[in-house]
Amino acid sequence: MVKQWHEEKVNPWENVFVRWMLLLPAHEDEHLTQTLEEIAMNQDPILQKAMNKWENMSHDSSFRTAYEAREKLLLDEQAKLAHAREEGLEEGLEKGIQTGRKEGIEEGKIQLIRGMHKNGMPLEDIAKFTGLTTEEI
Repeated sequence: MVKQWHEEKVNPWENVFVRWMLLLPAHEDEHLTQTLEEIAMNQDPILQKAMNKWENMSHDSSFRTAYEAREKLLLDEQAKLAHAREEGLEEGLEKGIQTGRKEGIEEGKIQLIRGMHKNGMPLEDIAKFTGLTTEEI
């Protein structure tokens, strides 16, 4: 949302939802914080109340510690999910390659059997060479 605000694709002056979506990440952007403060003072008393409350709470070290711990937990979870997804993709790719190889080997075996049969080789001999039963052939 912050990126969209910088690109002027969203306008917190006109959209209440955008204001609230920008409120939490505003602490990382001084210009955004100033914009939201202006909006709060000029047209949105509820936003002003929330910003005042946030300001008061941010001075409380136990609140700040809890907030930072929660933020770290969320970042750790994102990293775990990204890692698990990457491992899953790698595992899926490997299984796909193995399945493809297996299918390729089977297809090659079928073509070999057809070629042997087409060239007049008896089924019993084909069975000996391939390790299959005559019924399977």
